[in-house]
Amino acid sequence: EKYEEDKEKMVAKMRDKGFREAEIISDTIYRHNDKSINIDLEIHEGPKYYFGEISFVGNAKYPTSLLRQVLKIEKGEVFSEAKLEKTLRGSPSSDDISSIYLNDGYLTFNVDPVQTKIYGDTVDLEIRIFEGPQYTINKIILKGNELTNDPVVLREIRTKPGQKFSKEALIRSQRQITQLGNFDEQKVDSKPIPNPSDG
Repeated sequence: EKYEEDKEKMVAKMRDKGFREAEIISDTIYRHNDKSINIDLEIHEGPKYYFGEISFVGNAKYPTSLLRQVLKIEKGEVFSEAKLEKTLRGSPSSDDISSIYLNDGYLTFNVDPVQTKIYGDTVDLEIRIFEGPQYTINKIILKGNELTNDPVVLREIRTKPGQKFSKEALIRSQRQITQLGNFDEQKVDSKPIPNPSDG
């Protein structure tokens, strides 16, 4: 199992370094002696790729110039899908493009990077954005609280009815609730339920 995991990690690491075609063609395991084995890996590395032109479509709320700043990827940089994913929606510090929208009420926001052209060692991208409507918080429903009074928990919630939805405020609320010490951090979960008919 570890070996299979490591093979996946190795290919991911190569792709992160610009080798987007990297793959393991074959691998062979055979006995070396009574205590050890040999592993032969045949790898296709392929050419090293770089980011080319990056364009945005579908963004009405924020200008392309701002989204480029947040994306932090320049033409000519080594192509990395992991870096692209992190700057679009996976940054642990919430300074990615998704967070900008999700912290401003755009609960159904979606972003899709499409490789539009590959020429030589260069990959052009079109970042397709679906903004959707801005959502407002209607009501907060607590479930599973049997240890304390609901008002004690509700006091810790940063997302109030009437406010715009904010992913950051939701995460902060969840953190505050777990810090009360009454609930298992792994089991506290917040789930937005969008109602498209009234936003």
